[in-house]
Amino acid sequence: METKEKKKEGLSRLFEIAGQKKGLLFLAGLLSAGSAVCMLVPYWAVYEVLKELLTHGTSPASVDEAGMIRWGWIAFCGLIGGLVLLYAALMSSHVAAFRILYGLRVRLSEHIGKLSLGYLNNTSTGAIKKTMEQNIEKIEGFIAHTIPDLVNVVATVVVMLVIFFSLDTWLTAVCLAVVLLSFALQFSNFMGKKAREFMSIYYDAQEKMSASAVQYVRGMPVVKIFGQSVRSFRQFNAEIQAYKTFALKCCDTYQNGMIAFTVLLGSMVTFILPVGILLIQGNPQSLALAAVWLFFIIMGPGVASPIYKLTFLGGNTKEIDEGVARIDRILEKKPVPEPEHPEVPQSYEVEFRHVSFSYENTEQGTRTEALRDVCFTAPQG
Repeated sequence: METKEKKKEGLSRLFEIAGQKKGLLFLAGLLSAGSAVCMLVPYWAVYEVLKELLTHGTSPASVDEAGMIRWGWIAFCGLIGGLVLLYAALMSSHVAAFRILYGLRVRLSEHIGKLSLGYLNNTSTGAIKKTMEQNIEKIEGFIAHTIPDLVNVVATVVVMLVIFFSLDTWLTAVCLAVVLLSFALQFSNFMGKKAREFMSIYYDAQEKMSASAVQYVRGMPVVKIFGQSVRSFRQFNAEIQAYKTFALKCCDTYQNGMIAFTVLLGSMVTFILPVGILLIQGNPQSLALAAVWLFFIIMGPGVASPIYKLTFLGGNTKEIDEGVARIDRILEKKPVPEPEHPEVPQSYEVEFRHVSFSYENTEQGTRTEALRDVCFTAPQG
């Protein structure tokens, strides 16, 4: 028995749409990851210089000046290399994004041109326009900026954790516990069925408001002539109010998790300080441990920045999932069939063979037949 192939959704469907541009996206991700590694080199150089100063704190004359200068040049080269790789990554992702954007809009335009007039009558111009413009623009922005940024942030966090674990396991465990706890508090609201429903309602509200706005703009001359207000367009006003109500509900739902997430990440040093003090009390003569502790105090709060960015970038994936789904809804509509071998008419008579016609009731999900299996010929003249 043949199994039905599972339909791709979200990012997997987006990469399927990307098609032949996957190579450019992979190159952009690789360059972005390399940039993340290079941008962390200056921080490691600072640690090496700090360790050198603490080790020879009692005798400054014995400090390895040449080694410190060498680490300074290594930090500079790492910074320049990171910027160059990041530029190359963004160029690759932008080229891929613009090509995908062009191909997707052409594909949608050609497909809409082949659909029946019934679909265009039942679908508002504003909803189609929003899909063609805003949804595709968000996909372009996601490919051009979010994908390189996402890879960069993930690579930064992974490399930082590797560095942390190589220096001290206990201090790293503290940082990791704070990050995981903050993620748990934040994403408890954003995951699951409720979050998907919220995003679907959000896009529905945007489409309805966009459709009503198009109708309002077209009726603007009438509004000006008769001195009417926006409330004369009841539907437009109702859609705006519905969107406002939904936006306020979203804020009320997500505010507690976001506050806890921000406070925990922002107070990383609060957890590093006591653990470091306990470790130093166990080995007060270790200057290397003191250097590691200072490094964690400096770099620990720095983990918050990529984590914040990762959170917001992760939120963008929800929008992309919904945008791709709405594009697929248009592409899934069956076009009006055309003859495989069209011929030039030899006469002007019109003949119908087994023609059926029905009206679709989108609200009830039913169809009302107007014609069924009709055959007749209208002769020329």
